[in-house]
Amino acid sequence: MIISFETQPDRQRLTAAVRRVYRWALLPYWFCVPVLGLLAGLLLFTGGRWAWACLAGAVVCAVVPWLVVRLGVRASWKLHGIPMTWTFSEDGIHSANALTEGTIRWEALKDVVQIPDQILLRINWQQVIPVSIAGLTATQRDELFDLLRGRGLLSSAD
Repeated sequence: MIISFETQPDRQRLTAAVRRVYRWALLPYWFCVPVLGLLAGLLLFTGGRWAWACLAGAVVCAVVPWLVVRLGVRASWKLHGIPMTWTFSEDGIHSANALTEGTIRWEALKDVVQIPDQILLRINWQQVIPVSIAGLTATQRDELFDLLRGRGLLSSAD
């Protein structure tokens, strides 16, 4: 079975994919924002000397995740910002666009994660290749998901 389709660039989908990939790495920053904010408020109320340092730390922790995602999208946009053709076959997944082409063998993939309008081909916990499936019909999506389930890459719950 061969499934082939072309995807169009979409910066919002790429941003969603980058957010999903880095969500666990950025979680401590999101946790520190309210903790440092509350600590800063408590120190301001009690006249503590470190209140402004805690408040500055909270601001930094709020900005870092946004900056990491923005820089990740910016770095990836050169290759993902142009139309790409995807071919899913028995050999693996072949991608091609005006700048590059390559094949990912099935054995290289850890699993496939489905997020709205795209799938993420996971090679390991941080290396992910986003594939937009927004332009596929319901039948084409079902065929693709059946192929991925048959390879043991997509659980039936997804």
